[in-house]
Amino acid sequence: MKTTSTLLISFFFASGLVAQSEWNVPKEKTGLITKITATWCGPCGLWGWEAMEELMASHGDENIVTSLYAPSSSKLYNTGAEAIADEIGYGGTPNFSGNGLDQGTSTGMVTPIVDTFMSDAPVIANAAFEIQNVDNDTLIILIKTKFFENVDGKFILKPFLVENHVMEEQNGQTGDASHHNVHRGNFLPLTDPTDVILDGSASVGEVITKRYIMEYDPSWDLDEMFIATTLWMENPLDPADHLYVNGSKVSQEGELALSMGTMDEEQPASVDPGLWPVGVEEVSEMSFSVFPNPVNDLLTIKLSSHSDFSLTITDILGKQVLTENYSSTSSTTINVGDFPEGIYMLQLNTGENVFYERVIVK
Repeated sequence: MKTTSTLLISFFFASGLVAQSEWNVPKEKTGLITKITATWCGPCGLWGWEAMEELMASHGDENIVTSLYAPSSSKLYNTGAEAIADEIGYGGTPNFSGNGLDQGTSTGMVTPIVDTFMSDAPVIANAAFEIQNVDNDTLIILIKTKFFENVDGKFILKPFLVENHVMEEQNGQTGDASHHNVHRGNFLPLTDPTDVILDGSASVGEVITKRYIMEYDPSWDLDEMFIATTLWMENPLDPADHLYVNGSKVSQEGELALSMGTMDEEQPASVDPGLWPVGVEEVSEMSFSVFPNPVNDLLTIKLSSHSDFSLTITDILGKQVLTENYSSTSSTTINVGDFPEGIYMLQLNTGENVFYERVIVK
């Protein structure tokens, strides 16, 4: 088996792959819709199956829509799907989310999240890609991340491969079923072990490039695949939480077709899939809820018991927009009607417990 260093030598001296790419990152947005599912899950193959078909029909053209077979006991499982699902957080299957915001079984709440993002959210940054090498079991892509606003924080890339019409059994369906947009696995950085592309500040117009690699099963159908690059930002109030920034599923250069590169087919690269960092939810006897979410004007925050607490709300760039202290109460209502539309981070600190929630203002 080739070592990584041998792979790099073959790759960089391959004809045509050493030249600097001239394409630019488009200033546009792509949303993300996920269904966390399992082949043994009955509801996933019944109403969850139909809901996924509706989401693909209504939002699949302009957005990344994918099925995450996250439980390790499921067929079609892979560690990359599990990592995304764990970061989203879910209590069962099927589970739907929009831009990484867990909506449970409320499929009707997914599309407003993505629609608001597509129509009103600013283009903070975009992560676009070109396909540089496709042999019979290895893909290499170059991702350019361009910042369209001044930013400060930690930004993470999570690129993955999706295949549609994957034939496999499914509880709730008869015989082998044609599974929708299956998350097949994640790409890994070619030259370093981390998906972090920025930890600090970037100015308007700054571009960061990084190559990624993935081994795929030769039995998978390239004609049914697409690559998705998703860009996330570490929540400044909760580092374990990643906030969706943008994504892309259209190659700026190259296509998923064999023989684009000149890598040695007899000695495929050895890649350890690994896992993305994921957070662990804090266990607490006190519970916390925020509603409605999305919200137009009045946002209610409730605790399961009376407590002193502080409340902090920041926007997606980490700018603090509200901070308040409360004494011996279990609930409060905040008017967010004057907030610009977008995603905000809410932190509630009782001194003994800290709770976090992402809030969408419409």
